[in-house]
Amino acid sequence: NTYIGMHVYKIKRKNIFCLVEGLSRDTDDTDIFNILEEIGMKEYKNVFKENMIRIQDVVELTEKDFEKHGVTAIGLQLRLKQACRNHLQAKSEDTSPVLKKFFDLKRERVRIQKTKKIKRHFKPTRRIYCGWKHAVRSDVFKVVTLSKGGGQQIIDVSKDTTYEVLEKQILDLYFPKARSMAQNLKLSDLNHYLASFSGDPLPRSFQNNHEFTVGNYFDHIKTYPVRVYLHTTKKDEDDDNYLPDISSSPGPSKDMESQSLSLSSELEDPQLLPGTSRMFDAVCTDEGSDAEFENAGTPVIFFKKSTQTRLTSTPKPEKNGNKPFLSEDLDGDMQMQEAICASLEMMQQPQHFIDLDLRKWTMNTLKSEEEENVKQLIVVHRRHVLNSALRALDRASFKLEEPFKVEFPGELGADYGGPKREFLSCLMKELANAVLEGEPYNKTFIHSVPLLDKEMFFKAGRMIVWSILHGGPGFPFLNSTLYQLLIEPKDVVYSTDDVIDLDVKNKIQKLQTADEEELNLLSDWMVEQGVYGVVPPYTEQKRDCMARQLLKSHVYLRIHAEIAQFRKGLNTLEFYTIMKSNSEEVMGLFLHMLSNSMVTMQKIKEIIHINYSEDGSNDKRKEEDTMYAFELFLQDCSEDTSEINLNMLLAFWTGAETIPPLGFHKKLEIKFVEDPALLPVAHTCDLLPEISRGETPEEFHRKMELAITCGGEFHLA
Repeated sequence: NTYIGMHVYKIKRKNIFCLVEGLSRDTDDTDIFNILEEIGMKEYKNVFKENMIRIQDVVELTEKDFEKHGVTAIGLQLRLKQACRNHLQAKSEDTSPVLKKFFDLKRERVRIQKTKKIKRHFKPTRRIYCGWKHAVRSDVFKVVTLSKGGGQQIIDVSKDTTYEVLEKQILDLYFPKARSMAQNLKLSDLNHYLASFSGDPLPRSFQNNHEFTVGNYFDHIKTYPVRVYLHTTKKDEDDDNYLPDISSSPGPSKDMESQSLSLSSELEDPQLLPGTSRMFDAVCTDEGSDAEFENAGTPVIFFKKSTQTRLTSTPKPEKNGNKPFLSEDLDGDMQMQEAICASLEMMQQPQHFIDLDLRKWTMNTLKSEEEENVKQLIVVHRRHVLNSALRALDRASFKLEEPFKVEFPGELGADYGGPKREFLSCLMKELANAVLEGEPYNKTFIHSVPLLDKEMFFKAGRMIVWSILHGGPGFPFLNSTLYQLLIEPKDVVYSTDDVIDLDVKNKIQKLQTADEEELNLLSDWMVEQGVYGVVPPYTEQKRDCMARQLLKSHVYLRIHAEIAQFRKGLNTLEFYTIMKSNSEEVMGLFLHMLSNSMVTMQKIKEIIHINYSEDGSNDKRKEEDTMYAFELFLQDCSEDTSEINLNMLLAFWTGAETIPPLGFHKKLEIKFVEDPALLPVAHTCDLLPEISRGETPEEFHRKMELAITCGGEFHLA
């Protein structure tokens, strides 16, 4: 009896466990379905249901597991994993104010993305990001960089564009007139095809028997942005003469053996393009076969053959430092020195995404001048930065495209970049307060006849162009509707969120629900706003029409003159032409959400270079302790647990609160000093702070806060 009773008890307990587990699984199934719908993957519901995949399982899935279940796009895999992680995290702990704010911002970001997606659906064109990859060996392709005739290009093509037409357009980008001038390559010598970012060839047709068009391809891959790469291979595999040189890498290779083999094969077969030679050919000895080469981890560089005699000795690369070795015996071979310096300078530049046309515009517009020969001086009053700038722009000798230096009266220090960045950053903030109104980073123009008479909006446009041209910040204070009005007013959809005046906003919202008597009371006000001729009965269609007209009147027509004047100012040096033809890329200069003004810990870490001491030294150990303290300080700044935020840190370091649209002229450096009593010192011109070795996190945090909050002005930083 006891045995039977225990057995029955076990069965009952098992049934209860199964029941609870079933209820839990039902809840998980509902949650995973909700997540799939929320991120736009509802077509995978049946797959997840059949395979009984729960939220916890998704987090553990590998790329192969996803592919088995039909989720082949890497973007969808990452999006689903992250959504499941966020869901589990939200369930496991109470939502803190920080997380709540994060999810609110995320929802707003998703809403904006969905709006853009809807607008994109109705557009007749699709935007494609193009690149060029060349085969360096069997089935291994490498990206051809901009300096070698490749680089990223952006094209807008019709949705009905076929594979052949798309291929021709991309070929024309990299092989104009069927030839790549940078590589001296003929298209007739290459096999070529188009492929996706992952390297899979673009399909000529789809499962529904639809032929390839750009529109069908976008619907098929369901990811954005869409990247298409031109893949090229040589027709004659035995001929190495026409391979693009795309093997450069900014640091030493991890695969030293493969580099040695590559170098050996090149020495055995030294044939090159006509009129060119390789770097190692210029530094080899007369004996040739007896020379031993050390792998410095530097790229292979092409340059014109020199008429100078070769060296009689082989220079050795430096063990420490990032600069290339240049022998004193190379004084006569200026072409090779220039090629090496230009190549390594290009590699060490921090990379920022910005439209290629904007870079070209900057290079073609800005006049180059040696630092000591710059004659244009801007004298700036710290408490009246905008007036100082206006006074400078009104001078007869002032030229917008000329380099300039900034001087703050009564402050020590020459301007080699730092004061200019600080001035342009302060100028953009004062300018926003003068001509804009509304919430921070969501502003529109003030309607002001006196400002129009002074041509203040025209001058504002000029000053923004001036800032961008000389490495200053953009103007990331506008709301998205105002930016669209600057580009193309016809395509704008207005909403009550764009209305600054709360009284006007309430009246427009009231139109939807007000009865006939209340609408009659509003009729005089509507006539004042330019909306009249609407008579009872007030149908829903008439109400919508009145609301649209009132929104257009208040959001656009009220400030039409300001927009026109501002647009005219932006066209100084033809900047507006670049802006209109590249509206999505240049958008980050005017909208806060997309701009570099949103400084993050990751962004700062990407543009830092640390000047460490030699490996194994005592100084190196102390410096690593300081860098640990520095990263903790960055984390505190990014999480708002410090009095200092990342923008304040960047201003102390560089003179600019944000990363310029085209990036800084070099990486931010960190220099270590021995004196522990000193506060950190920032050299904004050189982008170089000096910090003490061996600091504890607490001491480092205290010193940095004191240095930044008490620095205040340039001469004290």
